[in-house]
Amino acid sequence: MTTMNTYFGKIREVSRSIIIGMGLTWRYLVNPKEIVTVQYGSKKYGPQKNYLPARHRGIHYLETEKCIQCEICAKACPVDCIEMEGTRDGDLEGAWQGDKVQISRFVIDLNKCIFCNLCCEPCPKNCIHMGQEFDLAAYTRSHGVKNLLTDKPWSEADAEAEAWRRDEMKRLAEEKKKKKAAEKAARDAAKKAAAEKKKPDGDDTKKS
Repeated sequence: MTTMNTYFGKIREVSRSIIIGMGLTWRYLVNPKEIVTVQYGSKKYGPQKNYLPARHRGIHYLETEKCIQCEICAKACPVDCIEMEGTRDGDLEGAWQGDKVQISRFVIDLNKCIFCNLCCEPCPKNCIHMGQEFDLAAYTRSHGVKNLLTDKPWSEADAEAEAWRRDEMKRLAEEKKKKKAAEKAARDAAKKAAAEKKKPDGDDTKKS
């Protein structure tokens, strides 16, 4: 008798769980608005309002015009996922204008990033931020490297352009170095000429 009670008792438990589960399924079928799954990838059924908290640590974005290329964010990063290049030596074709600097490259490798926010907090110009975007899905890992200057993945075209800009930055640096050397030589020559003029006329006679 005990075995039979146990057998039918298990049947009752299973039947009850099936009825409860199917009842919930039919309820959501009749009232789909009650479904709690967020279909964030769908424009039609996805949320129409922002449901993320204001301090959500999402994908980074940059206010380029504020950046001074101090590299504090890159130094603060515990996983070394931020890289940047730029110049203050002159106008660089194809570069982005920062605050008194021409920025040629500013990338973040989101495959390595741990979203700790340590790059944003020490920024003296408050120009790098963690946004609301969070979808990192991509077909290749290379798409995980974001170009913060264009807000798009770092591409082969970006790499080719950066190679040219890197050579151009070397040329600008050399030109600036030569210009400074020429200015220094001109200042030294002017000082020497001024010193010669200040000498008394009889100095040479006395020496002889």
